[in-house]
Amino acid sequence: MKTNVILLFTTLAASIMATPVQDSPDGIDDKLPESCYHASRCSMFWSGRCEAYCGNWGFSHMSDVGSQPIVYAREKLDTEPDSTYMIFMLDLNIPDSDVTTSEYYSSLIPGLAVNTTTRLHWWGGNYTVGKHGLFVNSSDAIAEYTAPRPRDSTNHTYTLYLFEQPRNYVFPKAALEGTYYSQTTDARFNFTLAPIVKEVGEPVAATYFLSNNP
Repeated sequence: MKTNVILLFTTLAASIMATPVQDSPDGIDDKLPESCYHASRCSMFWSGRCEAYCGNWGFSHMSDVGSQPIVYAREKLDTEPDSTYMIFMLDLNIPDSDVTTSEYYSSLIPGLAVNTTTRLHWWGGNYTVGKHGLFVNSSDAIAEYTAPRPRDSTNHTYTLYLFEQPRNYVFPKAALEGTYYSQTTDARFNFTLAPIVKEVGEPVAATYFLSNNP
């Protein structure tokens, strides 16, 4: 059975870390000393260049992203103990040409590079923090996890955002109707977090990894 990637959320002002562990979450503690743990400047759209700091224990060791990652917080979040959360994962390097023709590029949500946009890969809600800081839930995803599938050797930046989910939060009508659920729906392209930020506030943590198709 393949090793699932463990993605470690830290606050946006702190370091970004990632490490693979064995299938059982019980292996987490054994791997922590080998984790990437360096300060980086973070923002809502770019979470630092951890791979530049980590040497042999950088993001290159995140070898399997084919299945939904196990996610946990490495540091204590500045939220209430009984808080509920949403997790998003976006590809920030989708070529504009995958979405529309050149005359409409300016209408797209900008990605990290010139003439790129975004794609939603995962949106889950109603998460709580369990044992070892693992984020767990028992409800269906709004957008089920879609594995990275870069078509060429260009690095794609897959960024995960953690939002605190207010108790009275109502998911957008389109989301509840299943607009984003299918892995292949075009509705996932040109996705923006702006309405989420407006509704619930800035993300409380983030991390990212790079993936390409050599």
